[in-house]
Amino acid sequence: MAHTGSSWRLFRPLGLAAVVFAVLIPGLPASAQARGPASVFVADVGKQDFAMRIEALGTLKANERVDLTLNVADRVTALYFDDGERVVAGKTLLSLAQREQVALVEAAEANSDEARRQYQRAIQLAEQDAIAQTSLDAARRDLENANAQLRAVQVRQKDRVLVAPFDGVLGFRMVSVGSYVRPGDVVATLVDDSQMKLDFLVPSTFLRSLKAGVAVTAATDDLPGMDFSGTIDSVDNSIDPVTRSVRVRAILPNPDKTLKAGMFMRVTISADARTALSIPEGAIQPLGPDNFVLVAVNDGDRMIARQRKVEIGLRQGGNVEVLSGLEEGERIITEGAIRVREGAEIIVRDRSAILPGASGNGAAANAD
Repeated sequence: MAHTGSSWRLFRPLGLAAVVFAVLIPGLPASAQARGPASVFVADVGKQDFAMRIEALGTLKANERVDLTLNVADRVTALYFDDGERVVAGKTLLSLAQREQVALVEAAEANSDEARRQYQRAIQLAEQDAIAQTSLDAARRDLENANAQLRAVQVRQKDRVLVAPFDGVLGFRMVSVGSYVRPGDVVATLVDDSQMKLDFLVPSTFLRSLKAGVAVTAATDDLPGMDFSGTIDSVDNSIDPVTRSVRVRAILPNPDKTLKAGMFMRVTISADARTALSIPEGAIQPLGPDNFVLVAVNDGDRMIARQRKVEIGLRQGGNVEVLSGLEEGERIITEGAIRVREGAEIIVRDRSAILPGASGNGAAANAD
């Protein structure tokens, strides 16, 4: 009885292996699977678009933003804008008390006109040799001084009028008619939101892929279901020594004015886009630092498996990029490779044979 028990322990693993083989390859008797060629599934080496996917987080900024202020102190006499109004460059927004400044401009204009008349008269007298050259030079200097004074008071008059420096949308008005404003007091904020700046940090290991013009896609929880496309505009000239990251700025067009400054954005960069050979990721057999696949090749009237070393690149969507080792159209073993050795005969199975409703034995395809 002890001998019988020992025999059971010896043969029990073999019986389990036979059951496993019978389950792995439906449609074939277990005895045939143990003795005959291994049944495998294959896939053709094809081509696929690959791109390096880089993800980051950033905050939107307006294309341009300025706090509108005045250079002189006085009382506001007129306002020409409302909260949130869109304006064009050059639109008058506010004016200060002008009475005193207008009088100064009028006086300077009168002085300039008089100096011009005196200079023209001096020219006529000089042509008649009625005055010396020094008198003509003095008249010219008087005219130049009068014109300079006129320009100065005109500039000061312009300082009393606030105009929009560029197209954009105004924020809340911070003053009212009658308010006394001083130099530096903010009247309103003007934002150019025709396009938005998106700044974000990327690990410096991706630096070679970060170039102006590379496409980016951004999304925000503030606008669910919406994606916004743009391009990298610039990359900072230094790397943060602590985080080992580099600051990148992208530009997002904003024709509908949907995006707002301050929005928190998720950024996706598709860099180094290319079309390359592609195989299912499950076909890769790593061995130490190298990767291998089994290729189904014709050998006369049968099909055998050949091991092939491959160099792989990006992984994307369940597939892997093949940099070298395979050619388009070759067939590689994707399932059943664990039962196959180099040079072993194989039977290529039709996957439809194991789908629900398929016939019992299915189809086996050897060499084409």
